Amino acid sequence: MESERKKKFSVKDAATIGIFCAIMFIVFMAYSMLTGASLFYNMIFNAVGAALILAPFYVYMSMKVGKHGPALVYNAMWAIVAGLMMGPCMIPWFLGGGILAELSMCGKNAYHDIKRVSISWIISALVRAAHGMSEIWFFKDAFLASGVSKQQIEIQTQYYTDPKWVIFSLAATALCAVIGCFISNKLIVKHFRKSGAIK
Repeated sequence: MESERKKKFSVKDAATIGIFCAIMFIVFMAYSMLTGASLFYNMIFNAVGAALILAPFYVYMSMKVGKHGPALVYNAMWAIVAGLMMGPCMIPWFLGGGILAELSMCGKNAYHDIKRVSISWIISALVRAAHGMSEIWFFKDAFLASGVSKQQIEIQTQYYTDPKWVIFSLAATALCAVIGCFISNKLIVKHFRKSGAIK
């Protein structure tokens, strides 16, 4: 009976995910404000830094909940934010990424396995990194209609149609996501598993 309860998604799980998603959003916005002066940085390195900085929150959230939900809800949050800021075309992009990240966690105890959690975070980080690219590749007309400046369109087109910058940005994002998860796991094992806060 106790085992069955642990498998079910609870109000406490929803609260944990909600709190951590809110924290991650605030941290990301603060980070973006500090680095927002450079459009080049935003195009290439914003998602790279975010993959590293937000990893501890994502890993802790995933392992604390220990069941399906964190990956999908995190990406759904960005689907709502992107839909409001950049247009409805971005909603399926992030929701699709969330579903893919959640599917990568299929299997027993996946949310307690740092390798599986890392894969989920890499997918989520890459979805975020590539969303600006998708605006140019797939949704350019809708993006233009959202009222974005001509300068931003030109800069995004310049970098996101150049294979060199695309590969660099995505590869650096994936690498920093891995590093962030590795560091996070070390911290969790040292400070939270020993105390019993996380299994």
